[in-house]
Formats: sequence, structure tokens, C-alpha cells
Amino acid sequence: MKRLLSVVLLSILVFTWAGCTHREGGIATLVNSSEYKRLKKVAVLPFNNISGRKDAGKIVADIYVAELFKSGKYRVEEPGNIKQFLIQERITTIGEMEIERLKVLGRRLKVDAVVAGTVEEFDDGRGGVPVVSISARMVDSKTGRILWYERIKRRGDDYIIIFDIGLVRSATSLAKKIAKEMIDRIE
Repeated sequence: MKRLLSVVLLSILVFTWAGCTHREGGIATLVNSSEYKRLKKVAVLPFNNISGRKDAGKIVADIYVAELFKSGKYRVEEPGNIKQFLIQERITTIGEMEIERLKVLGRRLKVDAVVAGTVEEFDDGRGGVPVVSISARMVDSKTGRILWYERIKRRGDDYIIIFDIGLVRSATSLAKKIAKEMIDRIE
């Protein structure tokens, strides 16, 4: 009986540990928390998409808007207003937006910070597990200073507790978990 119990406990330990071995990223750079206290309103730009998956940048940006709103940490600028600003300023490549334009966006939309990022991988894992890699940063719209930066890569099996319990089965669901993880770490 003791031997059976030992085998079961060892199996649980091995399966739990195996589910944690794929985690990558989590590089977080944060500034003094007193700077965050003055931030009231943020804008989320469409994320740059280098994943090869059509619309992954828009999907992840929409997830960030929803997760920031749910967190209650900031008021979030309406995405339509951001799109209108980008059209008016003739900005087509988000990843290369100059600091001066970020400052103009901040003044015009009355936001304290801008969240921008890149979707590096967004794979549903056809026949396997999904993989998502995202980098994001928050920039002070008055100074252009980066307030926060993080990069995370996760697989759907990173969240397994035991016997596929906790397995994330889609890239979109995985992106939601990553966004929440990142936002929860912002002071």
C-alpha cells in the first residue's frame, strides 16, 4: 500500500513538473511604482504582427484592451479613436512609431501612456499545442520614456496541472492568459 501511494505521489510530482518545463520569457522591466500612480488613462495601439498569422496583432491588441479594462488599473481609450488618429497621421507601421508621434497621440487623446507590442508567434498548434509569444511595452506619452516592458512565450501545455487539466487549446485563449499575466505584473 505504501509503495502504491509512493508511486502515485511520484507520478503526480513528475506530471506537474513536466507541465512547467516549457515556460519562457517573463522578462519584465518596471519603473518606480510612484510613476504608475499618476497614470490614469492608457491607449493600446494595434500590435505589430510578425507571427505570420493573419490579424494576430489586432486579436492581441483587442485582448489587451479587454484585460486592461477588466483589471481596473486604468481607463482605456476607445480603439476607434486610436484608429482614427493613426489614419489622420498616416501611420501605417506601428512598430516604428516615433516618440514625437506618441507624444502627439498622448496630447490629442489625453492619455498618460501608450501600450504597444509585437506578436512574435501565434500558432494554434494544429495537431499539437498552441504557442504564443508576445512582447509589450508601456510608454509615457509625455516623456516618451519606456515605463514597462515584458516578453513572454508560452505553450498551451504550460498550464497543465495533471492529466491535461489546465491545457490551453487555442492561441487566442493562450494570448488571454499571457496578457493577464503581463498586466497583473504592472504595478
